[in-house]
Amino acid sequence: MPYYLSGSIIFFIGGIISIFLNEKSKAVVFLIFSLISQIFILPESLQVLSSGVQIESFLLFNEPIGTVHFRLDPLSAVFTIIISLGSLLAAVYSIGYMKMYHGKNASLNSYYFFLGLMSASMLLVVTVQNAILFLIVWELMSIASFFLVIFENKKEEVLKAGIYYLTAMQICAAFLIAAFSWASAESGSTDFSSFKDVLIHSNNTGILLFILFFIGFGTKAGFVPMHTWLPKAHPAAPTGVSALMSGVMIKTGIYGILRILLLTGMPDKNLAYAVLILSIITGMLGVMNAIAQHDLKKLLAYHSIENIGIIGIGIGLAMLGMVYNNQTISALGILGALLHTINHFTFKSVLFYGAGVIYYGTHTREIDRLGGIGKYLPKTSVMFLIASLAITGLPVFNGFISEFAIYLGITKSFFVKDLSLNIAALLGISGLAFIGAMAFLCFTKVYGISFLGSPRSEFHPLPDEKESSMLIPMAVLTAAIICIGIFPLFIIVPLGNVVNQFLGGGFYPAQPEIFDVFIPISVSLTIFVAAILFFYTLRSLFLKKKEVKMFKTWDCGYQGQTEAAIRMQYTSSSFAQPFLTLVAELVPRKFKLKKIQLFFPKEASLESHAQDLSESYFIQPSIRWLNKFLNLFSWIQSGRMQQYIIYGLIFLVFLLIWILGVE
Repeated sequence: MPYYLSGSIIFFIGGIISIFLNEKSKAVVFLIFSLISQIFILPESLQVLSSGVQIESFLLFNEPIGTVHFRLDPLSAVFTIIISLGSLLAAVYSIGYMKMYHGKNASLNSYYFFLGLMSASMLLVVTVQNAILFLIVWELMSIASFFLVIFENKKEEVLKAGIYYLTAMQICAAFLIAAFSWASAESGSTDFSSFKDVLIHSNNTGILLFILFFIGFGTKAGFVPMHTWLPKAHPAAPTGVSALMSGVMIKTGIYGILRILLLTGMPDKNLAYAVLILSIITGMLGVMNAIAQHDLKKLLAYHSIENIGIIGIGIGLAMLGMVYNNQTISALGILGALLHTINHFTFKSVLFYGAGVIYYGTHTREIDRLGGIGKYLPKTSVMFLIASLAITGLPVFNGFISEFAIYLGITKSFFVKDLSLNIAALLGISGLAFIGAMAFLCFTKVYGISFLGSPRSEFHPLPDEKESSMLIPMAVLTAAIICIGIFPLFIIVPLGNVVNQFLGGGFYPAQPEIFDVFIPISVSLTIFVAAILFFYTLRSLFLKKKEVKMFKTWDCGYQGQTEAAIRMQYTSSSFAQPFLTLVAELVPRKFKLKKIQLFFPKEASLESHAQDLSESYFIQPSIRWLNKFLNLFSWIQSGRMQQYIIYGLIFLVFLLIWILGVE
């Protein structure tokens, strides 16, 4: 454990040292420190995950913190591996991506400093076992990510997004402070292990505490309706940070929920159903809003919400399995949630990195201004396609494996003779199928319009892939997507130790049938991939010395590169229009129409902008109510110094009276 803590600090030291270096050296030196930290972090984390043991260390602080235990158990190990590797890949990616800010008065000092602080604080968040220190490092993580979000602080929309994000994180922290304070007061200690008795033996208190914790951690994760900060913060941040926030940081919220669930033991039945239903809603609203987006990074941010919903379905399923004392359902729910946490890190990071490569070459995130960039970015195109297929849950790729585990757990729920559970299972399997189908629709739109067809804009200079440091993280994660998809047992077997944590131990390998179901899947997919490679090789050999003549097929009247033909291509709005018409009540849109006035008009236009239901009916009304409430006290701020001095004197008098009263 001392090695792990040292590795966490090394990330931060790398950020500090980069402050004193020139622009060209900052990224390389930070990468070196990130690589060194892996030597300290990964061996212990992999050992804990594979063996099922836990490593513990402690530090002594002055009161009120006291003795703080740092515990690396299988649950923590899953997240430390994700955080450590995600931070390393972000450091590699930043070498190339941040070159666009060299010599432009951009504060690269702050970028690498806060990137190191964010990585170190995330690593501490998933191991610290003291409520006070947990809240401190949690806030450090939020503040560091805030400064990374507002990196381009000269842009007004970036500052607005940053302030919105910081406000959401403070609301999140307020719920966590309330929950930890209450739990500490009931247990008489700030150590996490002491909360177990409060959460287990106090029914009403335990339920209310779980709700407070879920709102706090769920806001960070992006559950509906606390999700609205994601589509604002992710597009504003530099792409390396967007990938780290979406693929890694929001998972700390999932970690928090799982940690509280681990302490809770047997969850409340109503809470289990509520988590499942809320997760289904989160996934469905996330993917529906994603389909309506024109901004590539905003679209990916909504898909993060969708995938948090899928992870939540797994958690809700596991909770229901515990309620009905069905270990098979619980095991598959936990396994599916953890698998999808890992898988989402891989394919979502690739997608964000790919969006960054596109922005680096074209300086736009608008899907409708792209088109045909696959010919300029062939490697990015292939890796983006693989990640797109993975996020839609298609076989051969890792998204299929995690969703299959959740599907299987839901199917097992139908064998339990309980009508409520059967109805919930029906909703779960329908919701998950809907999410998968709509994700496929969305990424068909994204990939088809962005990478295929003809360019909709002129790019000067043409986009290219000269920055290999931006492709390396994508290649590593794409390989992981394929390997997990074809050989899932290599990652599923170690996760059995995390399943044992939740089910009281002894479940794995005592009941291997849950895990053995993936063996025929792996064999089938291996044969399928081998057959594709065989026939592709055979085709290449037969056609090696032959001239292949290309014939133009019927193309529905599309006439190549003419201006009229390019304008005939689908836009993101026209592609999604049939679906968005069906869900117009759930994804309302505002239209800006410039009507045709003449027989031969010079211009006409139509713009559509999707409205988030939570933003329109929950966030904005709350803000308006708060403004009205605060305006009631506007008379306090008179602008006169004498009045402010009187306020200070009144406060001191009351403070003195309170102190004398206590004595």
